[in-house]
Amino acid sequence: MSAMPYTIAALVITGAACTASLATSQSSSAPEALVCELRLTESNRQVTIAAEAHAHKATHGTYQLNIDQSSAHGRSTIRQGGEFDLKAGERATLGKASFSGRARDFNAELTIKANGQTKTCRSAAL
Repeated sequence: MSAMPYTIAALVITGAACTASLATSQSSSAPEALVCELRLTESNRQVTIAAEAHAHKATHGTYQLNIDQSSAHGRSTIRQGGEFDLKAGERATLGKASFSGRARDFNAELTIKANGQTKTCRSAAL
């Protein structure tokens, strides 16, 4: 089985990824200052979930990545968090975790705080 990436935009869950953004301007034509994204890859019963951010402008903030796995074999929880600094135009992986299992066994949530705002990307029962 080959790797199968899943993509979602604007917090509409259609697979196993999620994108959200924080704007520093109220103008709808201005590019988003900061975009957060959850990416999930599944290959040969190995699931990797990555929390990413990219910034239009230089940005400093914090993130919290929460991943829950539930299956017939039990439950596990991963919590990662910290600060980040992004230069204008930069993309970075903030946190990442790999598990044995199937994508449908996971719930993930990424919360970023920057520019006085909080934004959360969620995926449920991927």
